[in-house]
Amino acid sequence: MDRFYTRFLSFLCITLGGSTFGQNLILNAGFEQHASCPTHFSNLSVLLQDVSLPTSSSGDYFNQCSNEDFGIPHNFKGNQAAAEGDGYLGLYFYALNDYREYVQLGTQSVLRENFPHKISFKVSLAEASTLALKNMSIILTNGALRLPNSTTLTTERLNLQQGLEFQEVPLKTDKSMADTEGWITLTAEFEAKGFESHVLVGNFKDNTNTELLVTEKALIPSDFSYYFIDDFQLEELPRVNYEKDKIYVLEHKPFEPKGYELDAAAMASVQKIFKYLKDNAEVQLKITGHSTDAGTPEYNKFVSSLRARAVALYLKKLGINDERIVWEGVGETKALRNGKIKQGHLANRSVEFVMTKFDDQ
Repeated sequence: MDRFYTRFLSFLCITLGGSTFGQNLILNAGFEQHASCPTHFSNLSVLLQDVSLPTSSSGDYFNQCSNEDFGIPHNFKGNQAAAEGDGYLGLYFYALNDYREYVQLGTQSVLRENFPHKISFKVSLAEASTLALKNMSIILTNGALRLPNSTTLTTERLNLQQGLEFQEVPLKTDKSMADTEGWITLTAEFEAKGFESHVLVGNFKDNTNTELLVTEKALIPSDFSYYFIDDFQLEELPRVNYEKDKIYVLEHKPFEPKGYELDAAAMASVQKIFKYLKDNAEVQLKITGHSTDAGTPEYNKFVSSLRARAVALYLKKLGINDERIVWEGVGETKALRNGKIKQGHLANRSVEFVMTKFDDQ
């Protein structure tokens, strides 16, 4: 009944054209809906609703209702409480002969084309593991996969599958993936292409190309990396929209310590500006760089010009034509005009921008 109700609400939302902002679009996102308690090695797709396996390998399901081998917090791979609820999964992300385990999760509906989305989930390295991965990614596909054997699902292998559409999304982590004490959160934001209905979780690189966290000991064939995974969240985000002739501030602190090189957060913000400019050909952008009053007026104007120029150059690198971008540096002579930003040294170390009508004459 719960499963039917979830799908009905999703259908009703799409039919009525309603927003899906804030909803978790992953089905059985915490692995709580299960047919029975795990007591032995079983096929995950049999144990869990809306969970399937894309290859012949399988993972492990752990739940508080089970015995010590498949229980929580103690089980045959380690000791870890659930991130949320009563259950979680365990998968081999690295093992001998490129053996891999993957899980395939369904979404409530096909993701809406050109809408930004955010995905997150939690992982914890099992104590039994001898290796830790440096990074992870997910792959979104247009349908459920079922491929023979248990070797790595590389992008090269996926490209050979007729009718398959997919995109790989790298994930960011909030802590070291060698942590066995608690859970770490992996996140990513991406733009849906309009075909995504399933999420693949696992390691999509073979052993040779997998980046591992540095260890003091030499690798041996029996080394492996096994992670618990739990608490998936996938939500649609609102499209970026800028009002014409309104002043916006890029970031409170958008620059590296040198003062004029964009940091990662600023690049992500500029990418949103790029997306808006790409989708709105009738708009051009004016960028104004600011600085503190710590140096001479000449130096301050020079630094502020470099800041505005950094934004302009990155937009051009992403694909925006020169004639749609105007930039200048004003040093400390003009404070930021966005009323939400407090005045002072920190407020002036930034860039503001305005979207205006593009006149190509």
